[in-house]
Formats: sequence, C-alpha cells, structure tokens
Amino acid sequence: MTRFDWVAVGWGGLAASVGLLVGSGRDRAIRLTIAAAAFAIGGLLAVVRATSARRLHAFAAAVAGYVIYAAFVALAGVIDAFGGPAAPALVRGGAGRWGLAAAWALCFALMGGAIAGALLRPAGRRRRLG
Repeated sequence: MTRFDWVAVGWGGLAASVGLLVGSGRDRAIRLTIAAAAFAIGGLLAVVRATSARRLHAFAAAVAGYVIYAAFVALAGVIDAFGGPAAPALVRGGAGRWGLAAAWALCFALMGGAIAGALLRPAGRRRRLG
C-alpha cells in the first residue's frame, strides 16, 4: 500500500523553493545551476523520508517547490504594493523559458530522488559486510 508522506514533500519543496528564491535575481545560467542543485537536494530529502512511492515524492517535492515560491512571490507583491522593495517576477523570461527551466528543475529533483533511492536499497547477499 502506498503511503504519501506530506512532511517529506514539504521538506523537499522547501529546499527547492529556497533555490528558486536565491537564484531569482541572477542571470539565467546561474539561476539554472542553483535550481538544479536545490531541486536535486529537494528530491533527495523527499525520498529519504518517504517509505514508498519514492518517485512520486520527488515529483511532488518539485511541484511543492514552485508552489512555495509562488506564495513568496505573492507575499512580496503585497509588500511591494505597500511601498516595499520590488517583487520578483513569478514567470521570468516568458512562459516558454519558464517551462524549460521548470522541466530542468524537475529532472534534477527526480535525479536527486533516484540517488537517494539507490542509497536506501538494502544490500544484496554479496554486498553485506560481516
């Protein structure tokens, strides 16, 4: 039976969204590099905590990263409306570029999840020590 762990998704999404926030003011190459690292860590964190459906948890962490980022951008927009600093763009560079960047980040979240899944597999007969 598949048990979906929202805490795992939350931690992974939070790590991914921090990468989006850190890279939001940078040029495109740096943003993509930061997103790749943050989403890989987010996917890894989600899968390490999940007990089943690990790929689904890595995917959900990537989606949660963008949801959390959107919430922070909306909050920054409210602060901007009251005279605070300018809010970052939600979809920077247009929908096409944003979609490619989101697919890029999703791939790295799934790779981070795959790495964690490979590390969490039980050792086979030949790999056991002692």
